[in-house]
Amino acid sequence: MAASREAIVLAAGGTFAAHGYEGASFSRVAEAMGKPKSAVGYHLFPSKLALATAVVERQQERWAATEAELDDPAGIERLTAMLLATSIEARTDPVAAGAVRLLHELLHSELPVPRGFIWSTFIRAQLAAAATRAGIPEASLPEHAHHLLLEATFGLVTTGRRESDAELARRLRALWVPLLVSFGFTDAERLVPAA
Repeated sequence: MAASREAIVLAAGGTFAAHGYEGASFSRVAEAMGKPKSAVGYHLFPSKLALATAVVERQQERWAATEAELDDPAGIERLTAMLLATSIEARTDPVAAGAVRLLHELLHSELPVPRGFIWSTFIRAQLAAAATRAGIPEASLPEHAHHLLLEATFGLVTTGRRESDAELARRLRALWVPLLVSFGFTDAERLVPAA
């Protein structure tokens, strides 16, 4: 049963990554598994939302584990290291890619979103720590800086462009440095490459 559930979540991750929430279906998940639609397991996932939730929850557990493994103190270095690791993973792992796309879509919908790892909370905490270290009043940070940084990052990652990890890291750095400088982190040029 666990292997079957895992196979379904894996196939669903790839399906959500490719087609989004609206375009995904039990038929497409079954097709990705090379099995009949009945193999998707309505007893395990009674709805498309339940299936999407399973994909996001699985990835949120992995994001929490990734964060726990980071050695960097709170701040720009930790933030960009986490975003880079996540970005690279989302290009190669169907569950990660599906979770990234689902979170982007579900956060802009009326559907409930799993709350295991909350990106906005993580990013806000890193920006606040960086601001304290840099002597920047936290209140001076743009109100939605965390959303802008997250959506710009995952927007770049999910464009479908195939490139090496080094090229992706270069493009992300080119995105992050000016954004962080616009938030008031004048040392972003120095801090981002360290990630």
